[in-house]
Amino acid sequence: MSAQPTSGPFRIREPDPKYMTFVEHLQELRTRLTICVSTIAVGSVIGWFFAKRTIRLLDAPLRDAYASSHPGKTLPLFFNTVYGGFTLNLKVAIAIGFLIALPVTIYEAWAFVAPAFGARAGRWGPAIITSSLVLFLAGVVTGYEVIPLAVKFFLGFETGDLQILPFASEYVSFVALILVVFGISFELPIVLVSLAALGITSSRWLWSKRAHFFFGIFIFSMIVTPGADPISPIVLGVILYILYLGSVGVSRAIGK
Repeated sequence: MSAQPTSGPFRIREPDPKYMTFVEHLQELRTRLTICVSTIAVGSVIGWFFAKRTIRLLDAPLRDAYASSHPGKTLPLFFNTVYGGFTLNLKVAIAIGFLIALPVTIYEAWAFVAPAFGARAGRWGPAIITSSLVLFLAGVVTGYEVIPLAVKFFLGFETGDLQILPFASEYVSFVALILVVFGISFELPIVLVSLAALGITSSRWLWSKRAHFFFGIFIFSMIVTPGADPISPIVLGVILYILYLGSVGVSRAIGK
């Protein structure tokens, strides 16, 4: 991949084999990675001050579900080590740092790979970056709404002799994984529409493979969703298939 810069934040550099060497590309990659890592570090420092509130927010689905099935009772989260609280807050702070750095990370990734696709990719830069952010956040919000349903399903297996004893680290990791899975999965339209815009696929081809996408999406949903509840993969699968159909429509609308 070789490139020659033009003006504007989203203008794509035209390939020129004489302009950038392989080493220069590596230097550019290092610079962009440094920007991303630095942004994550700053975001993590900011996230430290919001870690406890975030943990409380992530704990809300469990507390609410337990309160509805056990009136008058509360369910605290436990640490299995004396330093568990510090470790959990640190992990949550870093996760917040990644979230804060997400716009920068998406932009830097796009700015690095876009020159390989020529000037036509530059026209789609703002739309792709904005759509990626919106879809990821929509996925996170959807995942958060699914968590109470999954928690209620698991609480249904409690008996008089078998009671839940949730450890904070394991529970927060479970919730975070659901949020990340939904957030990343919601990027499916970006991938499909981008491939169509670049001429690699077409709306007609995508539509002809709708049965394959249907089964593939639900198999994917069953594999990537944590836990063993049937609710999360069903919700994810249905929404992803709707997003797939929307991707076909968008690809057709842009004439691909």
